Amino acid sequence: MNYHNYQAIAAQGFMSKVYSWMAAGLCVTGAVSYYLSPAVNPKLFMALQGYILVFALLQLGLVMYFTAAWRSLQYTTLATMFTVYSGLMGITLAPVAYIYTGESIFQIFFMAAAMFAGMAVYGSVTKSDLSSMGNILLMGLFGLVIANFINIFWHNAQFDIVISCIGVGLFAILTAYDVQMLRNFSMQAVEDQEDMDKIALIGALQLYLNVINMFLYLLRLFGKKRD
Repeated sequence: MNYHNYQAIAAQGFMSKVYSWMAAGLCVTGAVSYYLSPAVNPKLFMALQGYILVFALLQLGLVMYFTAAWRSLQYTTLATMFTVYSGLMGITLAPVAYIYTGESIFQIFFMAAAMFAGMAVYGSVTKSDLSSMGNILLMGLFGLVIANFINIFWHNAQFDIVISCIGVGLFAILTAYDVQMLRNFSMQAVEDQEDMDKIALIGALQLYLNVINMFLYLLRLFGKKRD
């Protein structure tokens, strides 16, 4: 086996781990969100509503610690943290089933999944170097956070549509960017297999968040609310 073939096989194995963990995280989120939905467990759903902010803060703290301390943590610890984070996301997304119809949620999720798949394929096969877009995408994310914060107080429907359109486009492009960066990294020689597995988890978290955010922004644009 020549070196290029070895690189290709290593890259394929690395990306398979990334996508597998991403899919596992989405399954955990979906299962928790469904179990805590008002249609399945109305009493538990209502009991948890007063703690949504607490769960959201736990998510934020967990993801910050995950990305900052991954080098010093064991792979099994990181995997557990990723699973717990996915479960917390399911708790905070449970109210979605209270606001939107079940049919609408499924349709929008498949739309987000199809968009993610298309951009992931583009990031894998394109010959264009997307690395130069990193700073622009980072500034776009900061701008999106600020715009969402402003609209919490402004409550402008037209502005919300603009934010949602930008959000969908931004996370779609970010998907292609992240996939290309991960594939480029997978071509590099890393002797420590555990480090590779850790970075696959970080990559899975990045792609997982891209899917979730695309889904939420698409839901704001096209979701059908309950009467």
